[in-house]
Amino acid sequence: MTPLAGRARLLDLRPPVRRVLIHSLFLGLAINIADLLFNFYLVSQGYGTDTAGLMSTVSRLAGMLLGIPMGLLIDRIGAQRAIQLSLLVYSGGWLLMLQGQSLVALIVAQFIIGAAFLTALTAVVPLLATITSDDERTGVLGLNASATMVAGLGGGMLGGLLPSGAALLLGVGPQDTAAYRLALGIVVLLSLLALLPIVRPLSNGAEVRTAGPSPLDGRRLPLKRLVRFSLSAMFLGIGSGVILPFQNLFFREVFGLSDSGVGIILATVAVCMGLGALIGAPIGVRIGLRRGATILRMISVVGALIMLIPSLIPATIGFIIRGTFIVASYPMSDALVMANTPLRQRGMAMSLSSVFWAGGWAVGALAGGYMQVRWGFNPLIIVAAVNYLFSALAILTLVFPEGDKR
Repeated sequence: MTPLAGRARLLDLRPPVRRVLIHSLFLGLAINIADLLFNFYLVSQGYGTDTAGLMSTVSRLAGMLLGIPMGLLIDRIGAQRAIQLSLLVYSGGWLLMLQGQSLVALIVAQFIIGAAFLTALTAVVPLLATITSDDERTGVLGLNASATMVAGLGGGMLGGLLPSGAALLLGVGPQDTAAYRLALGIVVLLSLLALLPIVRPLSNGAEVRTAGPSPLDGRRLPLKRLVRFSLSAMFLGIGSGVILPFQNLFFREVFGLSDSGVGIILATVAVCMGLGALIGAPIGVRIGLRRGATILRMISVVGALIMLIPSLIPATIGFIIRGTFIVASYPMSDALVMANTPLRQRGMAMSLSSVFWAGGWAVGALAGGYMQVRWGFNPLIIVAAVNYLFSALAILTLVFPEGDKR
């Protein structure tokens, strides 16, 4: 397939694919608003950066502990039903979170939210894999990642304004707990809106193919091979978990930005990440999925190190480079795994990736919270860069069975 042909196909998306992308837009909007405001909500209740790291760890720990059952559930009831169920649980978890008062209640709610979020995130790739052909899959996965990230533009801008609007309605300060609680209520609404496009069946469950039978049909890969596919996700989880839960605090505390100022930066970063997701397909066509994913993650290492410069503009540029090229590698790494995994094991393969990613994130976030309190943000950035490098090397050194698609 030529790059031109790939783009032409992506411009003529079938209705099931469009519906999944609309779902991802709404969910991405909800996630970005939650990411922006949740740490501020904790701070308004008197908690510190270490608690923010703990909550992020709890969320990913839920995915790590429940990852295998989630994979079995996805393969058993289907990816679409799994996403529907997870969105309902995700909305309920946020309702519990916004009513919780004690740290224990917040932890329980965060565990529920984390399990539901990771189920939805895990299931969307197998879902798209069943309604796309082999030659268009990387591009569609890139569009899906882009939809989620571009929604960050609206999420960042809207999320930055919501506390002030809520404060006016309630007659409290813009950094009051009540203002953040009301502002976060929109996450529940958007999560339910994300459910609407995928309520009706997307397909009859038959995979779309254009390249004939797969050499993997009728086979089951050993667990150790699926685990090896997921190793890069663990390093990526550590690198992202050590810095991303504190990204809003990084810009507010290091550079003294307001909530709206942080929101504008995160919105800009989200747009760049969304655009970055679109470059994965043409790069994969030209140089291959494995090589392309490796190179892009190497570039993200450079971006992370630029964040060490103690000035707002270079730090923001480095943050953009880090996020853009990490996201650009997602469609290629996911398509690489899907192309080399039998249909009936794809839910498990993505679930294992989520388990390793969540486990890495949990370790990184917990360590990052305590490291930041003691030594500031620079050690976090260095740890992130080192783990992005390991993630790239884990992809580069993959060995596939005969008949693989690289």
